[in-house]
Amino acid sequence: MFDTMDWSLATSDEIDRGFDHFGGLRGATDAQLCSLIRAADVAQVWMGDGARSLTDWVSVRLRVRHATARQLVTVSRKLSDLPVLSARFGAGDLSLDQTDAISRMATPETEQGLIEEALGLSNTALDRAARRANPPSVSDEREAHRVRALWIQRTLDGASGRLTAHLPNTDLEIVETAISERADKIGPDPQTGLFDPYSQRMADGLVEVCATTGDQTSTPPQVSAYVDLDVLLTEDDDPGAHELGSGALIPNETARRLSCDCVLETVITDGSVVVGVGRNSRTIPGWLRRLVHHRDGGTCQFHGCGNDHWLQVHHIVHWSQGGRTDLHNLILLCGFHHRFVHENGWHITTTDDRTFQFRKPDRTLYPPPKPDLHPKLARLTGTRPI
Repeated sequence: MFDTMDWSLATSDEIDRGFDHFGGLRGATDAQLCSLIRAADVAQVWMGDGARSLTDWVSVRLRVRHATARQLVTVSRKLSDLPVLSARFGAGDLSLDQTDAISRMATPETEQGLIEEALGLSNTALDRAARRANPPSVSDEREAHRVRALWIQRTLDGASGRLTAHLPNTDLEIVETAISERADKIGPDPQTGLFDPYSQRMADGLVEVCATTGDQTSTPPQVSAYVDLDVLLTEDDDPGAHELGSGALIPNETARRLSCDCVLETVITDGSVVVGVGRNSRTIPGWLRRLVHHRDGGTCQFHGCGNDHWLQVHHIVHWSQGGRTDLHNLILLCGFHHRFVHENGWHITTTDDRTFQFRKPDRTLYPPPKPDLHPKLARLTGTRPI
């Protein structure tokens, strides 16, 4: 039946039997591959092809990813001491992933019982059991620490880049927890009402963790920029006006955001001549940062946010446009909304009683004012329309 089956016309029962059939064939095929790999390992035939390792050779011969080849090699070597597991694998009763997990726990004395127990477990539960059966040793931890690394690679135009890290599990847990906690608190886009993909929010979370200290009494990290001051004072968005220390160019609005609440060391130029080098005096000192934090209740002031960690202080009227670094011209925002306000053209105004109002690029209030009740509802509630 399966040789000529048109699966687009199959019934649910036929599809179900097809998965059982071909799933078993796949397991049996992987078992035969493991037997072949074990024979190639013993005969060391891979050395004649110039491969650096058996795993490299298997990856090339089977045209599979290196991780898949490594798993096949590892399982093939373990199965030589586990005859019952090898037989069940060859019969198609177990998948490669199940066999891999069981082989990391089993001995010739325990393999039969582990196989029966594993058949009732999900792969996630089985992998967890295998990990718990083989906890890392002190030497494993030392080796993981020894090979730790972080690579940063920029694109040719400097507009973006890639970070790749290799960390010990405890360090990775710390980094992942810090970033995911930030990502989980990032709300939807106020203009669309939709959440960005989680991978993008994780990227934002990483930047927020790095861009702020988490301590409202101290200043954030320093960013160096080479700035044409005359262009910074203009409203246009020429991307070639400012250059970061890495050589990457940034537009005016990004330069304003960076200089809003960070120690921005500027090299001010007039054409090709350097006319001044120094630290920007508009940096918000610790005592003023504490006042802003106290006045705003230690939370992001954007409507509906309320984040209370990794906050930044925003100039309502930027200092390049005459705004002062005074309490009434400063507001507490999380990193996401600080970037959002700057780079989406939103505005913040204050009322006579110093209440902050957020306005969209077209100057309409956000959130919009609550509409009056319909006259009929007003009569029912005893409320007089304004």
